[in-house]
Amino acid sequence: MNQSVATVQSIDTRTASVLGDPNVWSSQLSDALESLGFAVEARAELIGLFESAQASVPGLVVIAQEEPDAAVRAARATRELHKAPIMVVMPRESDLIPSLDAGADDAVISRVDPAVFAARVRALLRRVQPGHPTASRTVVRDLVIDFETYQVTVADEPVQLTPTEFRLLAVLAQQCGRVVDPRALLSAVHQHDYSERDAQNLVKVHIANLRRKLKDNSSNPYILCVRGFGYMLERRGRLRDDDPLSPLIGED
Repeated sequence: MNQSVATVQSIDTRTASVLGDPNVWSSQLSDALESLGFAVEARAELIGLFESAQASVPGLVVIAQEEPDAAVRAARATRELHKAPIMVVMPRESDLIPSLDAGADDAVISRVDPAVFAARVRALLRRVQPGHPTASRTVVRDLVIDFETYQVTVADEPVQLTPTEFRLLAVLAQQCGRVVDPRALLSAVHQHDYSERDAQNLVKVHIANLRRKLKDNSSNPYILCVRGFGYMLERRGRLRDDDPLSPLIGED
C-alpha cells in the first residue's frame, strides 16, 4: 500500500519549500528562486515541511539553518521527501562536508551572490533526472542499477540514494571498468567545473556515502579508488595478485 501511494504521489516541480532561519536565509535568495519560476513556500519548522510533502512533494527543498546537517538527515529520512533535491544554504564553510554527508545534493554559503545561487539551483535541477545510458541497467555481481526506474538494489535489497549519489553511480556504471578522475566525475554530475582540490574533496564525501550504502568493503568491492587517477566501478569480486592496478588501489 505504501509503495503504491509513493508511486502516484504528485511532485510539484515549480514549488520550492524553504526551511529558512532569518539569520541564514535572505529575501534576495528567495527572489532568486522566484526568478527561476518557483513559488516559494516558507517553512518555519521541519514539521511544516513534512506535512506539506504528504500532499505534494516539492520540486526543490532548501534548508537554511544554523545546523543544516541535522535538518537534512531528517528530510532524507522522510519517505515523501526522499526523492526531492535538497539545496543547503549554510552559515559557515565548515558546514559543507557535514551537509553533503547528511544527504544534501549541493550547498552554498549564505553570503553567496543571488545570481550564483540561482545558477547552482539550475545545475542541481538539471542533474536530478540523469540521462539514460545505452543499456537500461547495469549489473555488477549483487549490485543492480536500473536507469529507467532510478533504483538501486544490492542482493535484491533496495538501496536509498540521493539524486547526486545515484548520478555519480550512474556515471561510474556507464564507464564500468574504467577510471574516471574526480573533476570529470563531478562535472558530469553537477555540470559545473570545480578545481581539482574541491572536486577531490567533494567526490571523496559522496563516494564514502555510496560505499557505506552499497555495503562496499575490501572483501566485496564495488567502487575502487585508484590513487592519483580517480574512481572506477569494478565488476570483479577481487583483483588478481598480478593486476597492474593493485599497487594503486587505495581506501578513499
